Amino acid sequence: MKNKMKRYLSASYAVRGSVALVALLALSLLAAGCADSSKDNGGAASAYRPAEPGQVELDRLQGMYYGFSPDYDGSECGGMCWNIVTFLPDGQLFLDAPPSGGPETIDCAEAACQPYRIENGELLLEDGETRTIEVVDDTLIIDDVELAPVLPVQEDLTLDQQYTHQGFSGLVGISAGSTSWQEDIVLRRDGTYESSNLMLGSVEGGAPTTGAAGSDASGTYRISGNTISLTNSLGETEHALFFIHVDDDSIQIGDRNFLVEP
Repeated sequence: MKNKMKRYLSASYAVRGSVALVALLALSLLAAGCADSSKDNGGAASAYRPAEPGQVELDRLQGMYYGFSPDYDGSECGGMCWNIVTFLPDGQLFLDAPPSGGPETIDCAEAACQPYRIENGELLLEDGETRTIEVVDDTLIIDDVELAPVLPVQEDLTLDQQYTHQGFSGLVGISAGSTSWQEDIVLRRDGTYESSNLMLGSVEGGAPTTGAAGSDASGTYRISGNTISLTNSLGETEHALFFIHVDDDSIQIGDRNFLVEP
């Protein structure tokens, strides 16, 4: 009886040991898979966390914020400058609209992220630039510009509206050589779009080329995260930052604001 019990216990321990070993190997493979997945997504891109409205703390900044400042003669931003800043983990930030879409696409291994620190009401950047920064009534203010958080968009959101962006360079009707332009885009509920004079080549940053005219196009669009992807009839796809302004339902495409066409 004792020998049978010994053999039973030995077999039981062997089985338990095998199960434990298999479980350990499975956990190791799962961890490795997760690590590889995070590498594929790009360090900062996979770690992005959206801003939380009403919870702005200078020592715990996260997410993308936006605000505007006027460009009276249109020489810098075509009439309106959009101040966009994204606070990333590990004390890094990215200025302006990301080049490949929404803030979730930012990869500091490839993009021009900058380390920053905040001291005595100043935002100190690695390149030596200094800006004032404060929080007033749960609103982030940088260089006297009030910034609102960029909210994530519903996955695969579709819209049914026409939008217009207008810009100018020089004081139209006053300055010699002044010019103005208009871009239109229609986003339909079925996931198709039509655009007129849409200058996609400039949505990734910087003001539109003075006096330039975009081309007419049509195709399909998809909104994911804070990225809009427009695929034209030739199969060419452009990606740009996208979010909805909560105060007037206008939309942001790259560094430009498109108003709802009445």
